[in-house]
Amino acid sequence: MNTKTRLYNLRPAKLKRKLIKRVVTYANEGDSTVKADGIRTFLVEDITKDGMSIEGGRRYVKAITIDLDDGGKRKHRTLHVAGITKVSGRLATAFRMMKNLL
Repeated sequence: MNTKTRLYNLRPAKLKRKLIKRVVTYANEGDSTVKADGIRTFLVEDITKDGMSIEGGRRYVKAITIDLDDGGKRKHRTLHVAGITKVSGRLATAFRMMKNLL
């Protein structure tokens, strides 16, 4: 099972625990104004909603994030769960945050 399938099938509470305080790599569907390749990196601070889109029937989360590709700005983001390609472990997240502070 790949990362997308594993995350997509988690119950909301477990997905929330898996994402909060972790760095996630996210593949934008469309163009990104921050990165040309559309691959974005966020630190998820909180999940405020877990739902299914009416139009496409896809699972999404509304998250409060720190945008690591945009100078560490705090942003509210809607992320399609299938677009999350990687969730960093605790050590990798801590290392990434230390690196961004320096």
